[in-house]
Amino acid sequence: MVANQSTRYFSKLDEVAEEVISLLSDTMDVNTIFLASNDKYSNFIVKAFNRKATLLRSGESTPFKDVLCKLVVDNESQPIVISDLSSHPMTINHPVTLKVESGCFMGAPIYQGNGEIYGTICAFDTKPYNFSSYDVKLIKTLSSLLSQTLILEDLMVHDHLTGLYNNFYLREFFQQEMNEGKAYNLLYIDLDNFKEVNDQYGHHIGDGLLKKVAALFKNLVPNNSVSVRIGGDEFVILIPVVSNEMNEPLETANRILKALTDDKIEVNEHFLNITASIGMTFAEPGKELEILLKEADSAMYQAKHNGRNTLKIHQKNENPA
Repeated sequence: MVANQSTRYFSKLDEVAEEVISLLSDTMDVNTIFLASNDKYSNFIVKAFNRKATLLRSGESTPFKDVLCKLVVDNESQPIVISDLSSHPMTINHPVTLKVESGCFMGAPIYQGNGEIYGTICAFDTKPYNFSSYDVKLIKTLSSLLSQTLILEDLMVHDHLTGLYNNFYLREFFQQEMNEGKAYNLLYIDLDNFKEVNDQYGHHIGDGLLKKVAALFKNLVPNNSVSVRIGGDEFVILIPVVSNEMNEPLETANRILKALTDDKIEVNEHFLNITASIGMTFAEPGKELEILLKEADSAMYQAKHNGRNTLKIHQKNENPA
C-alpha cells in the first residue's frame, strides 16, 4: 500500500481535506487541487478535485521521481510556486512539463508527528497561472492545518512509546477488513521475564527494550501486516491470509523467536537477553477479533507453561476460555 496504512481510518483528516480542497478551489481558478501522500517511491493521490478536465483521480499512484510533488518534498518547509512550468528552471525539462508542454504548479508539504513529510497539498493546471501572495499564504496555512490534523489523529491510533499501532486502531482496522471479507491470522506475543528487566535496570531501560523489540517486529513481519502493542510487554501481529497455506504466519513467528534468541539487544549500553512466548490462531470467515484474541492468548499461555521461548498454535478443539 502506497498511502500510510492509517489513512483510510482517519475520518477527521478526510473531512478537513475536503474543506481545504473546497476552499482552495473557490480561491484559485486552476483546474486541479489535490492531496497526495508518498513513500519516496510512489505518489498516491488521496483526494482530488478537477474543475473541468480530469487531470488526476483519487486512488491513482505514480512513480515519485516523476511527479511535481517531489519538488515540494525536496524543498521541505517552504511551498513551491511555479506560474509557468515551461519557463521555470526547476521544471523546464521535468517529465510533467514534457507531457503537458505548459502549465502551473503550487504545493506545500504536510508533516507527520515524527517530523517526516506525509505528503503534499497542491494546485495544478495545464496552462500558466499567476498565483497571488494570498494564494501562497493560504496554501501554507492550510498545509499546517492538515499537518496538525494528521498529527492528532496519528496519536489516536499509535502507541506513544513504540510507534506501533494501538488497541483502538486494531479494532477499527479489523472490523473494516472483516466487512470487506478479508481474513487475518493472529500472533499474540508476550515477552518472557520482562518484569525482571524493569526490576534490575529500571523502567527507562525497559521502555528502551520495548522500542527495540517493536522495531524488530516491523522488520520481520510480512508486507501489509499490522503490528500492535496492546499493553505492557504484550503485542499482536495480524498477518493477512493470502492462500490456504499457513507457512507465512508460522515462519514469521519462528523468525521473531530466532531473532530474539540469537542476538542480545543493546539499550543504553546494556546488552539484554530477552525471549518471547507466542500464541497463534488462524482466521476463519466471520470469526470476530475477540475470539481470535482469546484463542491466541490462550495458546500463548500454554507456550509459557511449556517453558517459554516457544510457539503454541491454537487447536480448533481447544476452549480459549
